[in-house]
Amino acid sequence: MQIKLHKLVAGVAAFAAVLAVGVSLNTTTANAAGKKVADISQYQGNINWKKASKDLKYAIIRVQHGSKGDAGYMIDSKRNVNAEGAYKHGVPFGQYMFAEFTSVKDAQQEAKDFYKRSNKHTKFFVLDEEKRMPSAKGKEQTYVNAWLKTMRGLTDKPLIMYAGEYYANYHKLNFDKFDGTWIAKYSSVKPKVSGTSVDLWQYTSSGRVSGISGNVDLNKVLNSSQVNKWFASKKAHSAASYYKSMTDVSGIKTKKTVYEYKGTTFTKNKRSTKITAGKKLAVKAITKNGKNAYRFQLTNGKYVTANKAYVATY
Repeated sequence: MQIKLHKLVAGVAAFAAVLAVGVSLNTTTANAAGKKVADISQYQGNINWKKASKDLKYAIIRVQHGSKGDAGYMIDSKRNVNAEGAYKHGVPFGQYMFAEFTSVKDAQQEAKDFYKRSNKHTKFFVLDEEKRMPSAKGKEQTYVNAWLKTMRGLTDKPLIMYAGEYYANYHKLNFDKFDGTWIAKYSSVKPKVSGTSVDLWQYTSSGRVSGISGNVDLNKVLNSSQVNKWFASKKAHSAASYYKSMTDVSGIKTKKTVYEYKGTTFTKNKRSTKITAGKKLAVKAITKNGKNAYRFQLTNGKYVTANKAYVATY
């Protein structure tokens, strides 16, 4: 991540951290291939993912910085090419957003934008919470909670929170409801955050990775069982097969339990009636949402999936 809380100590302290964990700043040979964990953004330029994949075990890729109206607002220009490069070359990855929350509404919107811009192959999502905005009136934890609640309604993938050690302790951030803790501290001493254990430690912004020109953030896994769960490969799922036309369709019958929704984006806050398997439903249209998922619109105006695994037409 490009904006750090410990810039004043990033020189000598970062070097000391590297010595402590046995990673050289000037070469990639000190680490065996495929063991590094790096977080990256557009500032790493054009990455040779074929080479990087030989040096990386995991990657965490930036998607955005702030939201519209913020001075630092930015959609990462390399978010898609990095995600696809990592996926193509077998590097499991998560994605993160740098937060600049000014209100609960802003936190909710940043979460929605982040999810919408994320890559379908991402293993998890990270809230990079390290900057208190001058215009923010409420407690920072209130905004964190709003973001977390919104993301829980959008995905069942792990949600991780990142912060600098000082920032996390100063604002008394609560990590309990997240699925993991990622802390930055450029020092030879492991980070400590009150009330939580640290799973992943960002120890330097001056690391090196094959296929990446210049410096890159590197991280040390402190809780391998936890972090490995974030990146765990799930059993491959075949692409959903959808009904895409109303031709010769007079109705549908549920093959499994489904839900009616108030919109084509299926989130918990839009969920309506539960429909058990074996029910016949009258439909009047079929539509596609922004994620290329098809939905049947029922005669009552609500929507159900057009996934052939869940419904059948008649």
